[in-house]
Amino acid sequence: MSENPQFFSVLKSNPPPIWYVTNGQVTVGPVITGLLMQGVDHGKVPDHCRVSADQVRWRKLDSVREIAARLRPAMSALEAAEALQELERAERIRDEAELSHRVAHLAMLVTRAESAMIHMRNRESQSFSTRAVLGPMPDACMDQPLPDEDLVLRSARLGRPVLGPPYGPSEDALAMRFASSAGGVGGAAMLPIFVGTSLVAMLELARPGHAFRRGDLKRAERIAQRALFQHAN
Repeated sequence: MSENPQFFSVLKSNPPPIWYVTNGQVTVGPVITGLLMQGVDHGKVPDHCRVSADQVRWRKLDSVREIAARLRPAMSALEAAEALQELERAERIRDEAELSHRVAHLAMLVTRAESAMIHMRNRESQSFSTRAVLGPMPDACMDQPLPDEDLVLRSARLGRPVLGPPYGPSEDALAMRFASSAGGVGGAAMLPIFVGTSLVAMLELARPGHAFRRGDLKRAERIAQRALFQHAN
């Protein structure tokens, strides 16, 4: 087995957003997300308040991902232990189909996604084919190659994740993959999975409701990198 490669993340850190907050009569800001969360925690920002990054488009308070995350239950110790055991098992799997299924399951667990897909690189042709489809949606695309003109595949080959909302052409193409899922697509993500400098897979996730947290996506990315590195070696 070769030495562990230097894993790198395709998810870059963004500068902290700033917010304006209104209760319908008084508007304050700009404040960073941390101060906004403190105001919520101490009851100074009631639930009916709305927030905006530009004082033009106003939205509900729980549309801020960090605040929405506090409304969701955190991963329990039991779930974390299960994820670790699943990862250790996945790293020993040699069958590509079973490996893809387990990695997709783990990614759903750590991100609380409703649905997931994994597309793996074919070593001979260098094309990508769908190897796992999980969640309340049909799996008619299983083992089907992605066309070269696929916008999400093009982003992956450039090392660019696709995250929505907000939605653009690539994000729309990704959301359409999950259009038949039971809960719809409120948030979608595609992570190009690199082992060293080689793109080996694409991990795609979707769920109703809010966009995914970057910290959760980074955990899913690292899980996939570890498992696929062990499989390749």
